[in-house]
Amino acid sequence: MRQEMNGCIREIIQMLPETHRSVIVLSELEGLGDAEIAAILEITLPAAKIRLHRARTRLRKELTTACVFYRDDRQEFAYDRKTPHSERTIF
Repeated sequence: MRQEMNGCIREIIQMLPETHRSVIVLSELEGLGDAEIAAILEITLPAAKIRLHRARTRLRKELTTACVFYRDDRQEFAYDRKTPHSERTIF
């Protein structure tokens, strides 16, 4: 279940615009800090923070649109997809 959930999240990340996708990958998947992200992307630290905030907001919105997250009977984190991603387009 967790592997499937991670696959769903990664799928949504891949559908984000490049500017959002790059900061999410660097921050959430690679574990880099804001200053490191700014250096890698050759942008200012405030720009990196703003871009990351916007990317997280967008990701949260897309996840809410695509999935329902909840705790199952064993109180473990679970989800159900609302619609197949192949039918969705993210702009």
